[in-house]
Amino acid sequence: MKIIMGADPAGFELKNAIKEDLLKKGYEITDVDPDTPVLFQDAAVAVARGVQSREYDRGIAICGTGMGVSIICNKHRGVYAALCESLYQARRAKTVNNTNVLCMGGFIIGKEMGIEMANAWLEAEHLKGLDPEMAKRVEKEYDELVEFEKTVYPEA
Repeated sequence: MKIIMGADPAGFELKNAIKEDLLKKGYEITDVDPDTPVLFQDAAVAVARGVQSREYDRGIAICGTGMGVSIICNKHRGVYAALCESLYQARRAKTVNNTNVLCMGGFIIGKEMGIEMANAWLEAEHLKGLDPEMAKRVEKEYDELVEFEKTVYPEA
């Protein structure tokens, strides 16, 4: 799986800890700011565009609270970013919402928890483990969202 990651100064240490763990597990990682953190806006745009282009399967964007990168990522067609602050949210963000970008806050999430959250999110599968009726409804809503985006965003 190809993952693109980026962070601002407040999320830089958390990003690096997660990146190190994911590299050990065999993920292919592109770090948009490997040596020096960038502004959260630049990190978010780089991650979102990487996912939007489908060059990357998923993205991880981190700033101080996670809110800024989440808002910016979600402004890109086909990018579904979730701001998560718990292991449960990270897992559900993929299982229920089929997100392709995980956003976290470096002021809020410790390194160990961030690593656990990233792994749970990456290992989760959309709709897996949901009640069949709930899965059917969630899948329909997701499909409707994708179709709606086509009317809002011209060619991406």
